[in-house]
Amino acid sequence: MSYPHPGRRPGDPYRGGGFPAPGRRGPAGPPPGSYGPPPGSSRGRPPSSSGRGPGGRSVRLDPVLVECLVGVAWLTVGTLGLGADGAGTLLLAVGIAGVVVILVENRRRGSHPFDGARSADLLRFGGIAIGAIILVSVLLGLVSWSEASPGVAAVITGGAFLALARSTGQRPTQWLGVAVAVLGVLGVVIATQEATGFVSQGLLGLVCGLLLLLSAADRIGLLESLRDRIR
Repeated sequence: MSYPHPGRRPGDPYRGGGFPAPGRRGPAGPPPGSYGPPPGSSRGRPPSSSGRGPGGRSVRLDPVLVECLVGVAWLTVGTLGLGADGAGTLLLAVGIAGVVVILVENRRRGSHPFDGARSADLLRFGGIAIGAIILVSVLLGLVSWSEASPGVAAVITGGAFLALARSTGQRPTQWLGVAVAVLGVLGVVIATQEATGFVSQGLLGLVCGLLLLLSAADRIGLLESLRDRIR
């Protein structure tokens, strides 16, 4: 007994129908390739609720905070070069107290940090400057000319501020970089004439630190407020 041939059934490869064309739905369900996530989608990775990439939020640095930190570093260098126990500690304490006043006033008046791109430039210039200062200090120590290290470090610091001023377009930062670089050149010249580090490190560090703190205070308008009170 023979059964009649049922004919070609679409979607059934065993009956000569083959698979349906892409995009067409056969009688047995969705077309092949429609299961699972669509092409290009990530598996097992939930969508970000913030809409940002895997890197997260960009870092935004406050220039007032940066100048205060660099200023304290230079004040520390200066107090170490003075060679006096009581005077160096007192000057460093006064400088730290000034930094606290500047930061509190900056918070009260509302800080104005750099955007992500300029903050990245600041981090890059700062990293290059720190690496260059360490390298130059080691090389100068090897040739027994470590007295010039503070002056060279000041030149590098001023160059970093000049590069930052070019990125941000802020003229006060440019003048600050020029002033610190000039002080560094003077420190190097003095180091060649004098064996002691009282001037080439002590006074140089104190003056550079004072300039940086004055620049931070001027950014938030604190110097202008003090001038108005004096008048």
